[in-house]
Amino acid sequence: RAGRAAGQRGRRLWYAAQSRRPLDPRLAVYSAFSHRGVLGDPAAVFAKAREIAPQLEGVWVVREDAVEGLPPGTDFVTPGSRRYHEVMARATYWVNNVNWPGTLAKRPGSVHIHTHQGTPLKYMAADLLAKPGARHGFDVPKMLWRADRWDYSLVANRHSELVWERAYPCHFASVRTGSPRNDVLVGAGPRETEAARARLGVPAGRAVVLYAPTRREYRRGGHVDRIDLARFARDLGPDHTLVVRLHPSLAKGTARGMGLADLHRRGLLVDATDVPHVEDVLLAADVLVTDYSALMFDYALLDRPIVIHADDWAAYTASRGAYFDITAQAPGHVTRAYGELAALFTSGAWRDGESARLRQGFRERFCEFDDGRAAERVVRTLMLGERMPERGSGAQRVPGPAGAPALLDAR
Repeated sequence: RAGRAAGQRGRRLWYAAQSRRPLDPRLAVYSAFSHRGVLGDPAAVFAKAREIAPQLEGVWVVREDAVEGLPPGTDFVTPGSRRYHEVMARATYWVNNVNWPGTLAKRPGSVHIHTHQGTPLKYMAADLLAKPGARHGFDVPKMLWRADRWDYSLVANRHSELVWERAYPCHFASVRTGSPRNDVLVGAGPRETEAARARLGVPAGRAVVLYAPTRREYRRGGHVDRIDLARFARDLGPDHTLVVRLHPSLAKGTARGMGLADLHRRGLLVDATDVPHVEDVLLAADVLVTDYSALMFDYALLDRPIVIHADDWAAYTASRGAYFDITAQAPGHVTRAYGELAALFTSGAWRDGESARLRQGFRERFCEFDDGRAAERVVRTLMLGERMPERGSGAQRVPGPAGAPALLDAR
């Protein structure tokens, strides 16, 4: 214990000494999902910076257990190391989709760019003060204190802008850049879709149904079996492949070990929970079935059908809270029982004209600022100080169709 305490004291002194040196105007530090790897919006910004601003040195903060999964050639530091404190003390640009630790000070002249993790449906940050069950384990005042170090908050639509400014009443500027990680979705075509299907191992000619449930705050552990996955896979039939992606917080829980992993081993479905880049999973799907996952806002950019399975909406909103009623302003058909969901796919109504009409209105509201150049916009305007040409709208673009022949005919 004495050795660890001495080591921590030494690192604090080293950090303090490095903090007296000038900021490095060419140094940018990145992190995503609490240092889990090169992922999400920060990864998209990093890739674009390497392309158009090679003079910027990008360093990732990565946990020791995630180092093996890093792309070759990635410059990284592990939390608490000597170089970590040096990098954090001298970096000018900080890019993250979660808050940086409170032990790190924001130096004058540094630029903190917060990307968030998508468009919010459920209550976040300060709004959780009225939901004691949902904020269990979260120190909201400390969360807001850390957020007060942000300089810029990236938004993909006006809804997000209003929500983040309400949930985080802090001193930052909202920037209508779009979501950098979604650039790949806006620019996707049949080639990208087929490549994503191949990476998941989906047989050619199959229609891919992606089921992506979110966690429940009203149940210990967060997982509730809303659908019998084996039954759903069988009811879809042999010309469909069911792909399941659990919420990241459930990846190591009982939901995997007590059913999903076994169904994957038996070949009844594809468990895509561990696929590192969720964009690959979205690209592979012909239709998204979800309850209240924020993935629906990203998937809408592909202009493919979305089904909302809302059999516990009242319980969910009572425990977690929501900024609007997704069952009344849905991106597609809404089901409230398994029988309704199965009938929707048996009849083919999941991709009918009503589904397309609802999706168009949803896209106009939530795909407003995504034009495929979000990452470039972040690098040029917030890191290089340049101006960007006028932005297009993700809702106006019609992406290439998904890859299943039945769906191509339907479109």
